[in-house]
Amino acid sequence: MQRTVETVLPSQRIIDDGDMLLWRALPMPEQESLGPFVFIDHYRHHSRRGIGDKPHPHAGIEVISYLLEGGVEHRDSVGFKDSLGPGDAQWIRAGRGMLHAEQPTGGRHGLQLWTSLPPAMKFAEPAYASFRAADIPEIKRDDAKVRVMAGTVDGITGPMKNATPTIFAHVHLDPGASVTLAVDETTELGLYVLDGSLVADADSRLNPGALAVLSSSGSQVTLTAAPDQAADVALLGGAPVEGALLFAGPFVMDTPEHVERAKRDFVSGKMGRLDGVPF
Repeated sequence: MQRTVETVLPSQRIIDDGDMLLWRALPMPEQESLGPFVFIDHYRHHSRRGIGDKPHPHAGIEVISYLLEGGVEHRDSVGFKDSLGPGDAQWIRAGRGMLHAEQPTGGRHGLQLWTSLPPAMKFAEPAYASFRAADIPEIKRDDAKVRVMAGTVDGITGPMKNATPTIFAHVHLDPGASVTLAVDETTELGLYVLDGSLVADADSRLNPGALAVLSSSGSQVTLTAAPDQAADVALLGGAPVEGALLFAGPFVMDTPEHVERAKRDFVSGKMGRLDGVPF
């Protein structure tokens, strides 16, 4: 049974100043989460200007980054340092809290995503992993390519292991190409258009910045690129969020008490230090 598009949500254009274009697809008033995903930022910039290049904290979430183009240097208060390039992915379990900074090496095009940790893991120990482009499995068709970072798509399982069952894949389609993929029938799923256009139906297209929420039943999803241009799409979803969602800037918790604990831990320095932050 095919999944169909139930709702299309236009992203918010947070920054558009000639150098950087930043779309935010989650959270939205109409849609707080999609599977475990509670935050979707899609950015493209030309200079070395970053978004999270200054040291800043996170807690209660997993932070997932995926680069389509460009490079970035990562460092954090736990002691992890890394360099990411085109096609690389990164996973950070912020848990009880940590500070990190990302310095672009030049222009970039990519995604930053947050998944909410289950209530029992909100204060888990931080952890880090990165995945090189060459090590991310691909599904190759004549006119389509699917890179699977997390979860299982069409029988291929990605290397990223999340606290909650998660699907994250990058689908590239040549102009007019179509691909049908097998997916887990029990997950919440959506499509985020990065570049190009998808055919939604006979009369409409999904353009860059569109988040299409798919129907909840069905073990297959079909993506079709518009005939005049290639398309790049993120397939996102997984098991629904557990517990309540309380957003407090870079902290996502399940109770007011946990929000206050995260704030206290940051101010007191329990999340570590990075370039003098928090003191």
